[in-house]
Amino acid sequence: MRKIYAIVILSVTFIQCWRQTTGVSLPEVNLHKDLFSDYNPNVLPQENNSKPLNVTLDMYLMSIENIDEKRQTITIKAFLEIKWRDAFLRWDSTKYPGVSRISVKNTDIWIPDIALQDTFGELTDFGQRGGKANVKSDGLVTIWPYKIYTVACKISITKFPFDKQKCQFDFLSWSHPTSVLVLNTSQKKPDITFFTESGEWDLKDSEAEFVRQMYVIDSFDHVYFFFELQRKSLFHVMNVIIPVLCISVLNIISFLLPSGSGERVTLSISIFLTLAIFLTTVNSLMPESSDEVASFSVYLGLQLLGSAFNIFVTIISLNLYHHEANSAVPRLLKTLVKVCCVTKTNAHYRIGADISNENSIACLNDMPHERIKVGNECRPVTWTMVSRAVDKLCLISALCWHIILAASLMISVQY
Repeated sequence: MRKIYAIVILSVTFIQCWRQTTGVSLPEVNLHKDLFSDYNPNVLPQENNSKPLNVTLDMYLMSIENIDEKRQTITIKAFLEIKWRDAFLRWDSTKYPGVSRISVKNTDIWIPDIALQDTFGELTDFGQRGGKANVKSDGLVTIWPYKIYTVACKISITKFPFDKQKCQFDFLSWSHPTSVLVLNTSQKKPDITFFTESGEWDLKDSEAEFVRQMYVIDSFDHVYFFFELQRKSLFHVMNVIIPVLCISVLNIISFLLPSGSGERVTLSISIFLTLAIFLTTVNSLMPESSDEVASFSVYLGLQLLGSAFNIFVTIISLNLYHHEANSAVPRLLKTLVKVCCVTKTNAHYRIGADISNENSIACLNDMPHERIKVGNECRPVTWTMVSRAVDKLCLISALCWHIILAASLMISVQY
């Protein structure tokens, strides 16, 4: 008798130790057997076929991974919370003490075929492979598919690098119309509790929206998640915009460099090549599309055009500077010298000399070697003075050109 009693005690102790080790209760084991003995994951889990199955889809945004301007795509990291009631996964919790919910593999139960439109990944792989579902006693099933989602998004580059982008993620049931499955969301905007900020983009706003669309004879429910993003422009301002503006200033002051220094053409060509490199760098970031052109790319292109014109004018100015001194200066160029108020005193240029109109006219009418008034005397107009007049005219024109370009760029970026 004692032996039998000892065997019973050892058996009970062994069962308790086994249950503590495995963490599985007998009621839960029995529940799994009862629920899945004749469960078919291919059958829509609804008792009344006249009513559609309600599925709720919410999004929890984790991070903005990347926006690819070349491919016109946006990539985010997020997990979804998808809920529905499975009529075949209900049980009376009083018959299975302590078991109010269970965890099962996604492949063992019916999963709604939620699809993400315009995706670059798998179309409907939202929890079918790997992962588990949480099932409550009332049949409420919840899954949390966690993935990196990439979709097509039209990237507007007109205001680069101060641009804003608005992209959408469109979820729908791929094969079940509204008469069979109703897809909805309980959110007004995606949850950003677990959101980590991006180093390149700011999340300005987000929105969740439910839309029902007709397709042929039936309708399908769509759940849209919209994201409005603002590019962080500090990197581009410090590494592109400020250097380009500084180089543009060099384009202006190059006309202040004396023609006799012999370095003007070298400086102008160096500025032109530098702007060409910056233009190539900026365009390498842009998508290869003819629909839109970045305002900053247009600004760089016009600066490059102005730099090329600068080289052309510099060569003409140097040609005038080194022109034969004995050759006559055409009357048109002498008029240019007078209009630009360029005089020569002690082998130096003086701009804006005080010249009376009558004496100036008298000097200009002194043929064939027309002169210009300097102080109380008339001096001949030389090719050096013509070169200086051209430089002064180009200096003023370049200054106005750069002011207009900078103002146009600011206006186009702000509006």
